[in-house]
Amino acid sequence: MAICALMAAPSWAVAVTDLYISDVYVTSESEAQRLSGARAALLQVLVRVSGTQSVADDEQIRQALRNPSQFYYQYSYQTTDREFQVGTEILQGRILRINFEPNAIAALLRNAGFSVWGSNRPSVLLWVAVSDDRERRLMTENSGDPVSDALSELAKERGLPMFYPLMDLEDASSLSTAEVWGAFLDRIDGASTRYNPDSILSGRVQQDASGQWRGTWAYRIDGSWARFEGLAGSPQELVADVVDQLADKLAARYAVGSSKGAVTLRVEGIDSTEAYASALGYLKSLAPVLDTYVVSVEGSDVVFELSTEGQQQQLVEIIELDHKLTLLNAGDDRLLYRWMP
Repeated sequence: MAICALMAAPSWAVAVTDLYISDVYVTSESEAQRLSGARAALLQVLVRVSGTQSVADDEQIRQALRNPSQFYYQYSYQTTDREFQVGTEILQGRILRINFEPNAIAALLRNAGFSVWGSNRPSVLLWVAVSDDRERRLMTENSGDPVSDALSELAKERGLPMFYPLMDLEDASSLSTAEVWGAFLDRIDGASTRYNPDSILSGRVQQDASGQWRGTWAYRIDGSWARFEGLAGSPQELVADVVDQLADKLAARYAVGSSKGAVTLRVEGIDSTEAYASALGYLKSLAPVLDTYVVSVEGSDVVFELSTEGQQQQLVEIIELDHKLTLLNAGDDRLLYRWMP
């Protein structure tokens, strides 16, 4: 959840690990419980990798959920102190961990017409003020309150790399709890500059006298803010609304569709064997790239032909997240970049 390595340095796309691993609760190690748990785990991974909850409504996906074993290669159990009541019986819960095959998941999504969201994902900076009977405070990495716990759990479930500000003297002088509570978005923008996040999520949360949880949220994507409010019976329900909405919006921009094409990249500044290997490996690692060919080498300039999925603009935006290539010019038939080692 927290990306400590960011510190005061610029942040960009974060490589999210464990996209294809899912943990679900079961009440025994029986075959029936494993099948039920595997179905839930498969759906969780499909939502995470596609970036949309609408996968659950697709008939081809529903057919696949009937036989989840064809999509995973390993499972294991872990003990837990959580208990579940089944009828009149109290059962000790277990965590079923399932490792899914990435190629099989991607093929299923593409065949069903869904996008595939790669592991390099935009970072989200959190400015969230919480009010209780004693005070208003800004949430931090180690808040330990139910709202931050819910944010951490649901962000992991959707594959969103969220992180908190350092809350040091510079942050304290740039932005107050009152300004976050009042949703002074210009001030929040200014205080976020040092972190250079790809997106920002700001909010204020409180529990009212009836026990309901209320949240007022704003998130920024591409410099534009969107606002909305939520009311729920628990922190998990309240946070699920905002995390799902933000994940859906980010996936709509960065997840790669199933349409195929070809893109030519001319990359300047590849002046050594190491730089050539690094640039080639980087291009091959991009989610939209199916195959990579070297067309020509002219001094320190290398021309690559990429076989891709999705639109060219999506490729440009995904590359922009990583800051390893600087776009110099975008023509109709060729992209010109400079390699930034």
